[in-house]
Amino acid sequence: MNKVKKVKKPTKSVRRKKQKWLIPLACLVFTGLAAAVLYGLMNRSSTETTATIELTKEPPDFDRLVGNWVRPDGGYVIAISKIHPDGRVDAAYFNPRPIHVSRSNVSEEGGIIELFIELQGKGYPGSTYTLKYNPEHDVMVGIYFQAVIQQPFDVIFQRQ
Repeated sequence: MNKVKKVKKPTKSVRRKKQKWLIPLACLVFTGLAAAVLYGLMNRSSTETTATIELTKEPPDFDRLVGNWVRPDGGYVIAISKIHPDGRVDAAYFNPRPIHVSRSNVSEEGGIIELFIELQGKGYPGSTYTLKYNPEHDVMVGIYFQAVIQQPFDVIFQRQ
C-alpha cells in the first residue's frame, strides 16, 4: 500500500520571512511613482520655461544648482560647490562616505537644466546620474545608472 504523507503548513515565522520583501518592493514602487509624477510635472511646465527663455534670451541660471542635494530613499548626497562658465561642475558625492566624481557637467536644452555626474569608485565604476532640475519644486529628477549591474533607477534629489 502507498502511504500518503501529510504536508505541514508553514509556520508563522516562515510566512513572515516570505513577506519581508513586500516592504522594500512597496518603497521601490512608491519612489518610482513619485519620480514619474515629478518628471511629468517638470515636462508640463517646460513649455512655459522655454517661452520665457526665448523671449528674454538670457543664459540659464545654473547657479541654482549650487548646494547640497539629498536622495530621500537612501540619504545619498550630491554637493555642488561651483559651476564654471564652460559647464563643468565642482561636485562631490557621498554614500555616506565620499565616492570619487570623475566627471560632472551642466547643460540646458529647451529651457531645462540638466546635471550629469559620473562616478569612479569602488562598486561604482562608470555609474552615472542624469538629472533634470525642476525649479517649480526645487528638485532634481532623473536616472541613476548603476554600471556594475547595468540597471537604471528613477531617482529624486531634494535640496538639503
